Amino acid sequence: MSEPEFSVFLVKKNLIDKADERFKSIMRWRDVDLFRQPLSFLFPADAHDRVERLLDQEDLKVFETVVFPQVPLRVKTGGYINFDMKIFSQEGGSRRLDFFKPGKGQSAAGEQAEETTDMYSFFNFVEELLASPFEGDLDLTMVSMDALKDGESGLTDDEKATARSDMEAELQRQAVGGQVGKLDEASYGLLTASGFDEAAFEAEMHNVAKRLSIDPEKLALRSANVAIDDRDVDGEKLQQALHHSRGVFVGDIESDAGLESLSGVLDGIEHNRKLIQGAIKRFKFRASARDVADNLKEQSIAALQQGKVNLEGQIRRPDDILVMADHPDISLEHDLAQLDDLIRVRVRKPAEERAKPDYYELCRSTLIQEKFGAELAAMITRYGEDVGKIGFRVKGLPPVRRGGVHWDALNGLAKKGHPIWIDRFGDAVTAPEALGCLKGGMIEMPPALMRKLAGHFDGKDLMSQLVATWQAMDVRVVSADLPDYELKTLAQELGITVSVEDPPEATAD
Repeated sequence: MSEPEFSVFLVKKNLIDKADERFKSIMRWRDVDLFRQPLSFLFPADAHDRVERLLDQEDLKVFETVVFPQVPLRVKTGGYINFDMKIFSQEGGSRRLDFFKPGKGQSAAGEQAEETTDMYSFFNFVEELLASPFEGDLDLTMVSMDALKDGESGLTDDEKATARSDMEAELQRQAVGGQVGKLDEASYGLLTASGFDEAAFEAEMHNVAKRLSIDPEKLALRSANVAIDDRDVDGEKLQQALHHSRGVFVGDIESDAGLESLSGVLDGIEHNRKLIQGAIKRFKFRASARDVADNLKEQSIAALQQGKVNLEGQIRRPDDILVMADHPDISLEHDLAQLDDLIRVRVRKPAEERAKPDYYELCRSTLIQEKFGAELAAMITRYGEDVGKIGFRVKGLPPVRRGGVHWDALNGLAKKGHPIWIDRFGDAVTAPEALGCLKGGMIEMPPALMRKLAGHFDGKDLMSQLVATWQAMDVRVVSADLPDYELKTLAQELGITVSVEDPPEATAD
């Protein structure tokens, strides 16, 4: 491990306590010049705010594996010298800053590289790093190896494990601080300070293919870089941009703007927000129904209603172009408009057509807003509709054992009589006593979980038992949005007899 050139020590409130002799020799400062000065004193004026925001955080452990490259440090005789910098928390609230010659700090951090983290933790890390004094170039790099997806390449589990391990090691080698975030089962994100070395990455992955005796093309590698060209973007907008970029990269979100820069992503988000808001204001929206049928009984039992808007001539779901959960203002406006129209039209239908319930697909950020509950109750009263006929499908909830505002809101809807449909399939094992809100409702198994369990030795038996467990709790198990015939067949083998018809193609209004 490389030794630092020198260290600076801080007391509480991030005032300089002392610096070692090497610092005074190189930078020409004396103890009397530095004693109890704020740390920002040593940085350029335009970095002061970043330094203060960084050090205002009580817990800096997330940064202890991070190297801040090319940090400018003030010389007493004038000018600045760039050093790599690391921060360490010490007892009593004090801190130590180690400075290295440029390029040497990364080798000092190499042995401490973290394992891959979940997407949300990684994006929080990105936000915190951008608040640091580091002013050099940064890119958000996203890398995918489609061979890691189930059913994509024909690789065995052992071969996938080898490819994944080598891929993560190479990404950690190039990542700032060795921090790599997992975006989905086959995709990763990392911050790079001097550009992603795609040639080195591909060479390493070719070696992996050679060891596995497979064609390198089967790994299906691809990458994208987003230049972080706006370091002062608001934290909420930054998170929206990161989630949007991830969605575009993995194919959940469509975008004509591309992923070249953070400012470009932000412009694209704003454009898409205006498209959705404009369609709602001009009443260019409608709920699109999909039939929910019990295939064993050969009868329709419900309808899944998904809100769509006219986006430049095509009727589409707004979350095709925007991560709606990140935009609670638009999600609320959209869902309330769709629900009002849905219930208004529904009560005019003949009684036999109203016998089965409609499940509206609700954004989870709408669910937790107080205005939603109040407006929904007013709609039910205004149109005289039966509460039990208006259900809600909500995807992406946190685990039930964690609790929180989402589950409070969901329980509130259930207590009023609304049937509930969610995708937390495994929660029947972890916390069945907390799932009373689903009685008479529906549960679905996400395709990713179905594939994962199907590949396990006891997976099919486990899934069959879970299906039976849910059914014993008076909850229908439904298959929805399964991507291929193989999974649809598997669902039937597991005893899942309720299914949702495939969504219709987008059409012009």
